[in-house]
Amino acid sequence: MQKEWTKGAIEVHFEDAANEKTVKRSYSNTINSVTDEQVEGFSAALESLTSFPFLETVMVEEFTYTR
Repeated sequence: MQKEWTKGAIEVHFEDAANEKTVKRSYSNTINSVTDEQVEGFSAALESLTSFPFLETVMVEEFTYTR
């Protein structure tokens, strides 16, 4: 089987303690092979723009497998 990268997204989760829920923001159209440093920098930039405490970042990637 041959593995081919199709698309990716970064989900950043923040805590909204006042409303007892998690706020999730998804940013699609990431590049292939995003590095840890790039994800950390992107998350830090978003964290500096919001008043909600940062919880986690999730990297979502989609691949196609063909014979």
